Amino acid sequence: MIFQRHENLSSLHAIKSTNVATMAVSFVKSKFWFKSAVLFFVFAGVFLLKQQANAQIYANDESRYFNPLTDDITKRLPDLRVMIDSAIANSPAVRYEELKADYYYYEQKTQERYWLEHFSFNLDWNWGKWNFRDRDELTRVDRFYLSESFRDNFAIGFYIRFPFATLVDRRNRINKQKKWIELSLVQRDINRKYVENQVIDYYNMMIQWQNYIRIYNQYQKFTEIQMQMAQNQFLNGEIGTAEYTRLKEIQTRGAVEYQQAIAEFSKNYQFLEILTGMNFNLINVLR
Repeated sequence: MIFQRHENLSSLHAIKSTNVATMAVSFVKSKFWFKSAVLFFVFAGVFLLKQQANAQIYANDESRYFNPLTDDITKRLPDLRVMIDSAIANSPAVRYEELKADYYYYEQKTQERYWLEHFSFNLDWNWGKWNFRDRDELTRVDRFYLSESFRDNFAIGFYIRFPFATLVDRRNRINKQKKWIELSLVQRDINRKYVENQVIDYYNMMIQWQNYIRIYNQYQKFTEIQMQMAQNQFLNGEIGTAEYTRLKEIQTRGAVEYQQAIAEFSKNYQFLEILTGMNFNLINVLR
């Protein structure tokens, strides 16, 4: 009975050990699957963020393309007032007049303090060795004596010198410098107005040439259809060479005017970028 009880206890211990091992393996497996799930969600999130970033970059690249035939240039550029302010801040002519006004302001200060130049304060101090070659005047003998001495001296001086022109014309000279400042500020405003007119002109010319592009594009399509019909009529003997040549010249002139409108649009676009100092980053698909 004792042996059988020990055997039962051993069986119980073996069963418990087996259960513990099974639970440990299950715990390890569950921990492994948990880590795998976490890594999966992390990589999935990174992938989705990358796809969204790529989509955003692609959308931004697409928005940079501008087609004058279908897009409106006024919807793709900054506000006109913003471009005018940027052009004024970027204008060397306006900046030059502002610097001239500052310079004349300092000249005015100089004229106001010019009277101080007529006051002088001197301070001198000398020290050194002096050599002398003297003749004896008492004996009247043609004999000279050499002597030397060490001396020093100190002097302080102050003087005032006031020309009448400085006293009488001082206020007039100051007023002249003030007028130079006013002239520079007025010229700055004139330059500002000129820059504003330039921005408005380039802006409106760009809109006008975009409308010309659309008109010439429709005209070119019409002349192409007209030339196809004329070519068939010419081959069938319905029209002569002169009429065919006239229609060909009309088509060629329309194509030239279409390319000229594209060039003028691009030119005014570039002038506006240079004048405002802004890069609009629009890619013209008709270039």
